[in-house]
Amino acid sequence: MPLLLMDTHRYVVREISKEIHSFYEGKRPFRVYHGSTHSSRAMHDPRAVVHTADLSHILDINTKSRFVMAEPNVPMDRLVKEVLKHGLIPPVVPAFPGTTVGGTFAGTAGGSSSFKYGFFDRAVSWIEIVLPDGKITRASRTCNPELLTGMIGTLGTIGIATLFQIKLVPAAEWVELAYLPVESTIEAHDTINRCSQDQENDFVEGLVYGPEASTYGVVAVGKLSTIKDNPQSGFSGARDDWFYEHALQAVGKTESVPIMDYLFRYDRGSFCLGRYCFGRIPLNKWTRYLTDRATRSRALAQMSQAMHWADHFIIQDLVIPLESTYAMLHFLEEELKIYPIRLCPIRQWPESNAIMRPNPRKTSLFMGIGIRGYTPDTLHNPTKFKEKNRDIERTVHRLGGIKWLYSRNYYSEEEFWDIYPRKEYGELRKKYKAEYIADVYEKSRSSDRQIRAPKVKGFWNSVLARTSVLATKQSPKPNSR
Repeated sequence: MPLLLMDTHRYVVREISKEIHSFYEGKRPFRVYHGSTHSSRAMHDPRAVVHTADLSHILDINTKSRFVMAEPNVPMDRLVKEVLKHGLIPPVVPAFPGTTVGGTFAGTAGGSSSFKYGFFDRAVSWIEIVLPDGKITRASRTCNPELLTGMIGTLGTIGIATLFQIKLVPAAEWVELAYLPVESTIEAHDTINRCSQDQENDFVEGLVYGPEASTYGVVAVGKLSTIKDNPQSGFSGARDDWFYEHALQAVGKTESVPIMDYLFRYDRGSFCLGRYCFGRIPLNKWTRYLTDRATRSRALAQMSQAMHWADHFIIQDLVIPLESTYAMLHFLEEELKIYPIRLCPIRQWPESNAIMRPNPRKTSLFMGIGIRGYTPDTLHNPTKFKEKNRDIERTVHRLGGIKWLYSRNYYSEEEFWDIYPRKEYGELRKKYKAEYIADVYEKSRSSDRQIRAPKVKGFWNSVLARTSVLATKQSPKPNSR
């Protein structure tokens, strides 16, 4: 480990510790600023802020023991790029390159390898934490294990993570990616379940395009490979199709995809959210090429925040027991008709449960479901918009699932703590002296207050802000390019 980097890390953490201790002594709640944020929460006191933007370094890569030590603001694309130089990758990689190590852990994220490895946090051996009283400590599965699992998914309301040790697994240069067609919800469920049981597969996910598409859905199954055995495709170039479009066109084929292109296949277009930038401007290969930089996930996150898209577009990530997948998809198809829907199987082990990841049915395999879009009656109608989101929440709860707390939440406080274990969470906050800072309900709930947002910057961002679906009140055709 480079001594200079470690010395710098210790200095920065000590300064954060001092700052937090001063807030603790005055029992003054604070927020954490990471340097950039996708959050839409209001900042109650702009002076009560702990800055952690400097924690953005990779401190060590141990090839013998296969682990990496990374600070929380390291983005996943930089982390993957560095460990790939040693023929390694994290077991689970979220599909958006700008997602940080800390955000991936705190948001309890998964990926297309989660059917095999579970959630990202399962690969975390230990974390360094600054507690709300300023104390610096570590948590692992043998030392302060309740603190480690308590930090998962609680959005920084137990403490501030400042360093992670993450396990790594062998990588390869290519992913051999097969696109399997499915013609119904039941077939999609069965195909994903079958592919998830095959441990020779390294990646499994599904895309549902709906009954009006040329193919109802596609299950994309990938295997790591050291050689290129099939025609090559990529998703990172400005002339490439966005992945969700390409998968529909590649039904029945098998392709060789460079590992970085596969892992961050949803960067361009931010899954399918980018298509809503195109109202008056048609979405085709020419406009996709011209707007490439503006429609990558980092740029879209900034623009959507500035344009308050989360107040108009249904953006939800759900986790449902596998056996309830059909019922959830039936509800989405009957009530929303928003496509494509992303499906991601996620393995769960009983010993890896976290406070904010309840598993009342003791399910061993979940289905992650991603929704991005709107219905004609919700785009400009706040009442209908909230009602649809509430319908989703009630259905998820009824089916034994949960929502990721980085999504907009519309639960009442009573409903929220009926789903999540208030007693255990409260006891943990009391033990680690976190009661004076905002709790996870306060941080995750939707607010009716107007939220400050950054101004839209850049030529294409300004253009797309004026020609988006939201600005023109136009709806693209189903599964349109």
